[in-house]
Amino acid sequence: MNQVANALTLLLLVVLAPTAILDVMRHPRALAETTRLAIPEEKVPVIGGVKILASIGLLIGTDYVRLAELTGACLVMYFAIAVLTHIRVRDGVRHTAPAFVMLVVSGLYLLATVAR
Repeated sequence: MNQVANALTLLLLVVLAPTAILDVMRHPRALAETTRLAIPEEKVPVIGGVKILASIGLLIGTDYVRLAELTGACLVMYFAIAVLTHIRVRDGVRHTAPAFVMLVVSGLYLLATVAR
């Protein structure tokens, strides 16, 4: 795997792993965020599970190109849905920007994995 993909993998893991744990544990901070986005409380652990699977895909994808590409495509879809969810509830730029930045990072990761 190239150095760009490795750096993006680390960046994505730094964001996904801690937030996944908060989601699975139903941490009040995670619940407050999803409540503001009109996501039912019982779906929060599912979102955490998706993030955990993405983190595993990122880790294993360092050795398997096809898994890295699939993980990248799934992350792009996940963060695109996140951005649309923020827009749907008319969240401000302050709350939508992190999801948008992660969408861009995921897209760059996907391009870096396809390019190798």
